[in-house]
Amino acid sequence: MKLKNVDIIFIILMIALTIVSLDLIININHRAFIKNISKYEPFQNLETGLLITFWVCVIGNLLPVPTPYTWVVCFSSLPFIRQSLFIPFLVGFVASLGCLVGEMAGYFIGRWGAEKISEEKVENLKKLQRYLVDHPKIAPFLIFLFGLTALNDDFLMIPLGLIKYNVKKTIFFCWLGKLGMMLMFAYNLLNICQFLGAESWELSILSLYALLISIYLFMRVDFIKILRKKKIQEE
Repeated sequence: MKLKNVDIIFIILMIALTIVSLDLIININHRAFIKNISKYEPFQNLETGLLITFWVCVIGNLLPVPTPYTWVVCFSSLPFIRQSLFIPFLVGFVASLGCLVGEMAGYFIGRWGAEKISEEKVENLKKLQRYLVDHPKIAPFLIFLFGLTALNDDFLMIPLGLIKYNVKKTIFFCWLGKLGMMLMFAYNLLNICQFLGAESWELSILSLYALLISIYLFMRVDFIKILRKKKIQEE
């Protein structure tokens, strides 16, 4: 079976994550760094923490591969979460703006590359376009869902840029979803920050494995084809 680019990237990322996992198992100093990162000086200062948060979120959403950028939201917010309910909101808001900047870069890359893609991708994009035309209300929901969850937004944002979907709606629903996710981490709802280092680096690693696998499956499965087939069957 011939490997596609997505398969090669997935294998490389899985190998890299495994190497990191083994390093954390073997090296106690690296484990200590992850567990105590929120106690270091940059995250004890709100202004510095906000600046780091913004740029980490920009880079994390700009990269085409999944990155655990949400850790910075937890560690910027946790030192202050007992002082004021407003500070976690501020951290989440700044983080959502950083995420939006990174994601919209993917959207505009899609618009710029509209005339530079292969015929196979053109056909796939036409399927997406037809599906969005048939279901005009689903696009905002999908943009919001991708922003709210750990799904890699580039898989939606770049195609939306390629088909030149409404930029104002894209910006609003992308930011709304990102704000929702960032606030969950900033306020540590359901103790979610334990999945991103802190006292449980093991859960962090397992979460990254689950994220990589889910994104890989999402890329490999033609969900639009499945949805259209299901619609035909229902008719």
